[in-house]
Amino acid sequence: MAVSELGDTTPAAVDVSRFPILDSIQIGHLRHIENLAAQPDGEWSKMGIPDPGQEWLDSYRYQLAQMAYALGLAHYHRLPAAPAVFRETFGNLIRKMLRREVWSYWKDTSQSGPYVNPGIKELRKGWTDPVVRENIMYSGHLSAMVGMYAMLFNDDVHDQPGALTFLHNPIFWGMGPERYEYTRTSLNEVIYWQMVENGWLGVACEPNCVFIVCNQFPMLGFRFADLRKGTSVAEEATRSYRTAWDKKGMLSAEGWFHGWWRVEQDDFVPPKSVGWTAWGGAIMNTWNRDFVHGIYRDQLHGVLKYGDDGLVSLHPNSVVPRVREALVNRLSIDGIEDRAYPWPMPDFGYVAMLLSEMGDTDLGRMLAHADRYMSPTWSEGGLYYPRNDQAYDQGGNLIRMDRLTGNAMLAYSRLNVPDGLWAMYNKPWRAEHFASPALQRTTSGVDVARAVYDEKAKLLVLTLQPRDGRSLQVRLEIGPVRVEADWALFVDGVAIAACRDGALSNAGAVHVFACDQIIAVDLRMERPTMLVIEFDDV
Repeated sequence: MAVSELGDTTPAAVDVSRFPILDSIQIGHLRHIENLAAQPDGEWSKMGIPDPGQEWLDSYRYQLAQMAYALGLAHYHRLPAAPAVFRETFGNLIRKMLRREVWSYWKDTSQSGPYVNPGIKELRKGWTDPVVRENIMYSGHLSAMVGMYAMLFNDDVHDQPGALTFLHNPIFWGMGPERYEYTRTSLNEVIYWQMVENGWLGVACEPNCVFIVCNQFPMLGFRFADLRKGTSVAEEATRSYRTAWDKKGMLSAEGWFHGWWRVEQDDFVPPKSVGWTAWGGAIMNTWNRDFVHGIYRDQLHGVLKYGDDGLVSLHPNSVVPRVREALVNRLSIDGIEDRAYPWPMPDFGYVAMLLSEMGDTDLGRMLAHADRYMSPTWSEGGLYYPRNDQAYDQGGNLIRMDRLTGNAMLAYSRLNVPDGLWAMYNKPWRAEHFASPALQRTTSGVDVARAVYDEKAKLLVLTLQPRDGRSLQVRLEIGPVRVEADWALFVDGVAIAACRDGALSNAGAVHVFACDQIIAVDLRMERPTMLVIEFDDV
């Protein structure tokens, strides 16, 4: 694709079909996450849940974390050369994760109660610090989020003193502000030593309750931190965890992960549904891939509901034993239903997440069910599925939608690829990735559908479009590019600028300049536009 004269079309058009491109649905999911993350602090529009105490499974912490993981997967697999699309939004999600309304439930929860510890005679003395002990259902996600951020953006900002600060400062209660400061490293150390103390069976969520699912997320945090520090904590943790649970026994009578282990009673609470098994399996796949792939279809036996319309939803947990029995005996499952089932857990989202990681074709049919029956909604360019507390429509179709599934889980499932989180965990970006040219900054109001750097061909390919069909003056900043590098820029197949032997030339209405290893491109964008930069040497 050599350039003879600026203004010429490319002699041989680049075949970009081999590079991934986002469709409008995927772009819509990213826009919705961006919209939620950009809300002013304290504004939680479209994220409200039935539980007023932020204690349940669709709470802010889970929504924020799963949206962050969805962004991470989209960046890693879909737009690897576009940190500009993700960096600020991911950072906003972490900042919101540190807000008091996200974690202040712990002050009450830390006091325990008979639901989590039947042997308790009086409440414990509670504490405010949300990560110093237990509460892995929060600290594990925070560890994974800040670790993933560091790996994706080559940035240890959250390992600086006080980067993770929890401020408890009610106006009319207490003896003054309580402030707890952590870094990524000190947070992981707190989690690590609790795992050691508990014989590697995991850290408690609520007092006395160790959940298998919640202890998968700090494994991500350990792994991504290892990459930054040259340590091997994740290897030790996963090996020790596997050994401990091989002895303890991980699976319930249903073939699912136990609901939770009650530490003082040393017994298991039965799982409420397949949900935590699906959620946990999707994450466990990162370090225990053969096990998860080998067992997940058996775990979903009798759970997936195959409709006459070709779509897939879920059987309520109350009838799964009957469905399983009928399937084993080759009997009809028609009429086995429970329309009064309240769907207390975000199982639809959990299962979709697992299917996305497994590369299971039933995912497409679950998403099609959501699109037909769960009211996909567009708002400010973003796509989500609004909350619906009703379980079924008059035709018996599952329509219930919780905030976690509607804001995060279905987005995650659409943006993921088979073994997507496994790849991020086992094939993380290293220094060579960050030495390659990428879209570092862009004007707001632009959607990026394609962003890939091909190392072998030395091509950066970007496909962008103005939002909402508006004409927009756009600045793009691309780097790092060595000052002495030779390159040529094509916009929609026309040679617009070139740099040869340090001399930069422009043509047409696009203005290009280079400074400090950055190529800046100013152009008017009125429609989807493709930019290709061919490098002789970056």
